Formats: sequence, structure tokens, C-alpha cells
Amino acid sequence: MGCDHSRLIPKSFRALVLGSVSWLALAALLPQAALAEAFAATHPKQAPGQKPDTLLQADQLSYDQTKQKITAIGHVEIVSGEQILKADKVTYDQKRDVVHATGNVSVLQPNGDVVFADTAEVTSDLKQGFVNKVGVLFGDNSRMAAQDAQRYEGRYLVAQRGVYTACNLCEEDPTRAPLWQLKAKRVTHDNVAKDVIYRDAWLEFGGIPVAFTPYFSHPDPTVQRRQGFLFPTVGSTRDLGFFTRVPYYFDIAPNTDATLSPAYSQNDGLQFAGQLRHRFSNGRMQWDGSFVRANLINEFGRDEGEQWRGHLFGSTLFNLSNVWRAGTDVAFTSDKSYLRRYRFSSDDILVNRAFLEGFQGRHYAGANMYYFQDLRPGRRQEEPFVAPELSVSALGEPGKTLGGRWSLNGGFLATSRNSNVATAYQGPDTRRLSAQAGWDREFVSSTGFLTTLSGLARADGYWSKNVMRPGVTTPTSAADFQDIAEVRQFAQGSVQLRYPLGRRGDHYQQIAEPIGIFTVAPRIDQNSKLPNEDSLDVEFDETNLFRPNRYTGYDRIEGGTRAAYGLRHSLISDNGARADFVGGQVFRLEKDTNFPGLSGLRNTFSDYVGRLDLEPGPWFDANYGFRLDRDNLKLRRQELQSSAGVPLFRPFIRYVSVDQTEVTTGLLQTVEEVTAGFDSHFLDYWSLSFAHNQALQPIAGARTSAATLAYQDECARFGLTLTRDNTNRADLKSGTSVVFSFFLRNIGGLDSVGAPATGSGL
Repeated sequence: MGCDHSRLIPKSFRALVLGSVSWLALAALLPQAALAEAFAATHPKQAPGQKPDTLLQADQLSYDQTKQKITAIGHVEIVSGEQILKADKVTYDQKRDVVHATGNVSVLQPNGDVVFADTAEVTSDLKQGFVNKVGVLFGDNSRMAAQDAQRYEGRYLVAQRGVYTACNLCEEDPTRAPLWQLKAKRVTHDNVAKDVIYRDAWLEFGGIPVAFTPYFSHPDPTVQRRQGFLFPTVGSTRDLGFFTRVPYYFDIAPNTDATLSPAYSQNDGLQFAGQLRHRFSNGRMQWDGSFVRANLINEFGRDEGEQWRGHLFGSTLFNLSNVWRAGTDVAFTSDKSYLRRYRFSSDDILVNRAFLEGFQGRHYAGANMYYFQDLRPGRRQEEPFVAPELSVSALGEPGKTLGGRWSLNGGFLATSRNSNVATAYQGPDTRRLSAQAGWDREFVSSTGFLTTLSGLARADGYWSKNVMRPGVTTPTSAADFQDIAEVRQFAQGSVQLRYPLGRRGDHYQQIAEPIGIFTVAPRIDQNSKLPNEDSLDVEFDETNLFRPNRYTGYDRIEGGTRAAYGLRHSLISDNGARADFVGGQVFRLEKDTNFPGLSGLRNTFSDYVGRLDLEPGPWFDANYGFRLDRDNLKLRRQELQSSAGVPLFRPFIRYVSVDQTEVTTGLLQTVEEVTAGFDSHFLDYWSLSFAHNQALQPIAGARTSAATLAYQDECARFGLTLTRDNTNRADLKSGTSVVFSFFLRNIGGLDSVGAPATGSGL
């Protein structure tokens, strides 16, 4: 760390404790090491072949029988187990039973801590002792120093004028105060109660005192956890007003703990939140939840009065054997705005899952049950309850079956929905049984062609009710639904051909790879009348250009005879600069109207898709993905991410524009938005960042803006974030917030969540 930032931290909670423990190790080492080795040197009667427990090395070693003193002088080094003591001189007074070490005393501990002292004197029973000008360099590079330390009653260690810091000292001037330091007039370590107690302690920044407390205590470093209060959280939000949360930790058992976090807010009153964690011999579980009696404004703006509101998150996992495991993921909330109001989560859909799954070699089997909770504003089709969802997968050894590899996949799905909802929001209840067998093999020709042959056969049986009839987008009566029993049979074969070409030029490499894939398959005429639970999203881009099936799930299959062709190209400089491109098009013998209207895949010739990645140097990077209309080359999809500049100032932009068909309504629309901003590391430890998100279509307007000023070094972190959220909902208020964070390493810190900015119009 540079010297332009003065910093010093008085002793941290744990630091001085660690110092005390380290000093105890020093005190314990001296009498045993000096006495054992010196005695071995002056009393050489040992059992044949017996090795001393302690090794001593010194320039001179003497024993005064009259005074009964053993003395080691000059580059004294005593090794006892994993501890190493060094000093200029070590003396053991047998009459007084006292060990005295002087001159550059240091002890290296097994955990990496190093203890330094000018002089040390202790009794061999360790009940009394004294160390002068003691210092400790801990394994994490933090450090402690004290004027002197005394031990008495075999229990207490008292250090006078102790100082602790986790900051590096200035190399040019180590006497300068570090960024922060913790000081105390007296620090006591009780090794029976395992407490560290501070008297008259204060915190300094850059040598300037900023906080004082007459008394403070905490567990010593040997205590991994202990029941008590944790750091509180205070702040203010537009929805809650001023609030504070004070967590309390319960150490229930070695494998069980809990945290109770009551909170009080200006608008909602008292809220209870907590967490329970438990480890089993073969698994674990964790539960998080909260509840409050507070006023509820629903998503339509209607005041429903005081309601019990809350949430429950949880996970369990049990390893039943070396093959099988089971578990649950639980996520539930009382209403759509609760999680965002209290800042527990910003998820729009909560997924609840219970599962059993097994892994053995290349094979897999799983059983799942799902429940979804939709937190998005507005009404949509009812989410399904899935029970069960069964799947099996097996994969053969490469080269064992006709020179290739076989695969087997199968599954069963059952979904059900609440039928007591408005007709427009009803959905199908489905039973689906699927089975698929496949095979693939790769050939490499002597001329460099890579050919992959693959084929599959598949059958899906559907037994469904309440399925919307083809052509219906918004059902209004029972006549818009039908029950079906359908078996879909499908088979396809594919051949993919690649021809990688490479050349070496002056200071660069070039790789070009033409790719083509030809797929033969029957047309699929049942797609429009089958339910669709898992293939709603179809996005045609370079990632699925060369796949035989561009749907993401089981309910839809891409049929028909078709071909995809394109090119991968890379240009790589010896200095690391590179440019990569991939792109191509799909051709099919007949149109496929199963794809959405703006997917770019319905016609005989598809749209053109591709991506370009550029990185000429560390000063610039960009990647641009696109889809061009096959007829007029109009941009149907664009994705741009780019940044340029140097650490002092590096602006960035993220832009997306997609012409798409809304799956549930069939409406054609363009979604367009841009996020722009910059990052700046304007000093060694200071940074400033800004980002603004602007929606352009279909509803233009600013969405969010955020600016963050931060400081971070090896021992401290400060941050100030100003955020403006323009998202409006009837049950949540938009506005401006300020978040302040403050952390000192090994001590802790504070978050001020959502404190309002002055004059922000809140």
C-alpha cells in the first residue's frame, strides 16, 4: 500500500487475542526448549538411539553449576515441534525456575503467526510471566503491538497500551500511522472464559481518534462461534421509512445454529425474521423466513388493510448413498410485493422443488416435483403444479457401437392447474411419456474433413385436457378448449461436415472453418394442437445455428428436411489481439409455420445470424450479435456489448433490440433498451462507476440509474451508491435511495440500506 494514504488500526477484536495466544505460545516454549536441550547437552545420559524432543542451536552453550544457570548465546535457535524460537540470548535459572530471553526474540508459530519481543521472562509453570515490547505478525498480514504484557494466575494475560491494525505499513516510513488502528490502554485475555476485554479503547483513522468506548469484549480467536448480537443494519426506504434490524445469533449445537433478526420500521412496525441451519451426517438443511402484520396494497392498488405477510426460503440435501441424493428447494411468499419491499429478493418467479436423483458413470435418473409462484404484476396463464417429472439418461462408451456411441433418454411429466380461475387464465393438465434412442459417430478423413453422423428415434405420448384449440390466443369459453390423446412419432438423421483450415502469417494465425449440417426428418403436424409447457422460448441465433433441433424442451420438435451452413473464422495476433466471427443461415425444403412469426425460421430460407467478437488490445473489447432479415437485410435482433479506454476512464455500452412474437398472445413487438455508463479507477484505491438503463421500445423511458463511489484496499472498504429506480407498481413505490457501506477487515462494518438522498423528491 502506498504512503499517500495514512492508516492505522488499533487492535481488532480478534487481533489482540491472537497476540495474547501467540505470546502464551512463546512463554510455553522458552522453559521447555531451553531446559530440555541444555540439559541434554550437559547430561548426555540418554537411552541409545533416543532423539531429544527439542533441538537447540547457538554459538555458545554453557552451564554454571554454582548458580544453576543454563545459558545459550549468539544466534540462538530452538526448534520444538513446529515452533521455532530465535533470540540473541536465552537463560534458564533453575533456582528461580525462570526462563529469560533477550535480544531480537521471535517465535514462529505453526499457523504462520510470528511473535516478536525485546525481552521475555516466564516461570516454567507458565502461571507468571512478563514480555517487554511485544509484537505479533499474523498469518493474514495483520499485526499487533503492546508496550508490555503480563501473565498471572495461569489464566489472565494483560497487555498495556495495545495497538492492532490489519493495514500494511508504509514501506518508506513504517512509523507513519496506517489507515486505521484500534488502541486500548489495557487489554485482558481470559483463557478460561475465552474472552478478550478492552478497557478505554478507541479507533483511529490516519492517526486521528474517531470513536471511543470505555469497555468492550469479544470471544478470543479459539472460539469459532458464540451466542450474541451481530452488527445491526439501519436505513430508510421509500416504502418502509426509517428502519433498523438487530440480529441475534444462537449457538445451539456444534452442527446447529440459528439467527433471529427482528426489525422495526416506521411504516410497518415490528417484523420478525430468522434463519436456522443444521448439518446431518449425510446432508444439510437451511431455512430462512420472516413475518409481519402490516398494511397490504395489492398489485391493482387496492388497500386490503392489515394482513399477515411473510416469506419462507429453504433448502435440504441428503446423500442417500454414493449414487443417490434427495432434497428440496422451497421459496414462498405471501404476496407479490413482499420480497421486494423488504429487499429479501428481486426474483419474479419462485421455484419450489423436491427431487431424488442418481448419478452413476455416464448415466442419470431423476424424479422432481415443482410448484411455481409468479410474482410478476398483472394476470397470466395459471402456473402448473408438476408432479412427477421423471427422467432417465444413459450414454454408451465411445467407439463401442458401430464405431460410435449410443444414447437413451426417457421421461414422464404430469402437470395440473387450478381450474377455478377465469377462462382466459386457464391452462392444460397434461400427462406426457417420452422415449428417445440415438447414435452418433465422428470420422476424420486424411484430407482433414471432420464428419459426424447422428440419428435418433423418438416417441411422445400425450394425454391432456383443457388444451387451447389451434388458432385461439385468448380463450373466452369452454368451447375454446379440447381434450386430446395423441402419440407423436419422430425420427431423424443428420450429417455434419466441418473443414478446419489454418495458416500462419507474420505475427498472426488465421483459422477458417466452413460448417454444414444436413438433417432429414418428417414434418411435424401435431405441434399446433399439443400443449406446450417447456418450449415456449425460441430464439434463433449463432448458438443454435448448427443444432438439429432449435426448441429447448420436449413439447416441440423441429421437423422437415433442412440444412444449415456457415463459417467460423478467427484471426489471432501474437500479441494477444484477436477477432472471431461465426455466422450462417438455415435452408429447409418447406416452410415451417410452427415457429413464431418473427423467429426468422418459418420460411424456406431463414434469417442470417452471426456474432463478431473483437479484442484488439486491453484498451477495447466488443461483441456484436445480429439477425438480419433474409429479404431486406433489416436488423431483426441486435446485441452489443462494448467497452473502451483505460482504467482511469473506461466507458461501456450494452444494447439489445429484438423483434419477437409474444408466445402467449401471438402479438408482434419490438423490445429495445440500452445501458450505458463508465468505470473509473482514478486513484490507487478509489473508483467511480455510473450506469443508466433506458427502455426505447415498446414503452420508452428511463428505468434505473446508479452511481457508486468506492474505496478498497487490503484492510478497509467504503462505498456510497446513489440509485434512482423509475419502475412503477401499484404496490411498490419508485424513488431514489442511497446505500452506504463501511467495513474494516477483521472487525466488521455497517450497511445503510436505502437511505434517502436529500432533495431527491421522495
